[in-house]
Amino acid sequence: MAETLIVRVAEREMQGTEVAVLTLASVNGTALPPFSAGAHIDLHLGDGVVRQYSLCGSAHHPQHYRLGILKDRASRGGSLAAHRLAVGETVIVSPPRNLFALDMEAEHSLLIGGGIGITPMLAMADTLFRAGKSFEIHYCGRSRESMAFLHELADCHFSAHVRLHISDEGNKVRPAEVLAGHHRTGHLYVCGPEGFMTWIADAARSCGFSAGQLHQVYFNREVETGGER
Repeated sequence: MAETLIVRVAEREMQGTEVAVLTLASVNGTALPPFSAGAHIDLHLGDGVVRQYSLCGSAHHPQHYRLGILKDRASRGGSLAAHRLAVGETVIVSPPRNLFALDMEAEHSLLIGGGIGITPMLAMADTLFRAGKSFEIHYCGRSRESMAFLHELADCHFSAHVRLHISDEGNKVRPAEVLAGHHRTGHLYVCGPEGFMTWIADAARSCGFSAGQLHQVYFNREVETGGER
């Protein structure tokens, strides 16, 4: 087995529709390995089930790993097992690794999360804000009731950079409007269901974004963000 850590569930909260927000800490109070925004960890959930989830906490506070995990009704075991984790239980995780890293040289960053795809964007927004960078975070969902993290996004240090797009309130995201004018110097980061990401990526290419300016992470490929592999 590759290098792993044993951590405990320090906090557990349900948010939105069936999103478990877990805070993981070391069992002996020591600092956990550091991570950068966009990173994920492997969660070992027993019976050989290993799933990847993005870290949504601040990379400036690595003493905790925070995850937002959507219960998938078509789950093959991963999200259901993760939702059964209770405060005080221990779980095996991998050290963080990052396949969705920020380009900190970009003049402007557009962070677009669909549904549970908002999770890596929270860490990214925190990092960009602390570095004094120009950015926007766009959170897209079907309904306010289904969306996690709304309360903290409304009252966090980067809340002025947050834009909500809630379909049943009549303000579904319009990609061409969000992306307009940013193709020369901007970088786009998008995460969510695959159809959502394809839609945003197609709009970005139509707006003149190059492959090097477009960054995506997939639910059902190398890394999941709140979904299942």
